[in-house]
Amino acid sequence: MQLTVILSMIFAIFIAVFAGLNSKVVDVNLLFVQLEMSLAIIILISAVVGAAIMYLLNMLKGFRHSRALKAEKKEKLILKKEIKNLNDVIAEKDKKLEEKDEKLEKNLNKNEDNFNQKEDNYNKNELKEE
Repeated sequence: MQLTVILSMIFAIFIAVFAGLNSKVVDVNLLFVQLEMSLAIIILISAVVGAAIMYLLNMLKGFRHSRALKAEKKEKLILKKEIKNLNDVIAEKDKKLEEKDEKLEKNLNKNEDNFNQKEDNYNKNELKEE
């Protein structure tokens, strides 16, 4: 930022010196108007108009950048909400899977108990038959 200001000041001094060295009166044709004007004034007016155009273009660029940044922030917020929703869905599915795992574990234990009980009954019957 400071470098820009310093360079701008040096350029402004250069323009002022250049305009002062070219102070001769010249004819200027502006479409339908013809004027006699000092060349120094024409140089200074041209420099000021050029600086104003650059300032306006820079403002336009800043405005576009600001809009783009605002759109990106909005998109970021939407994506954060989507991530939260997806995390909620994952948590809900994890909970359902845990419930299913518990049911399967209970069924497995029940089946093992049934198998053990039937095996005991079978073994008892085998012993009785002998």
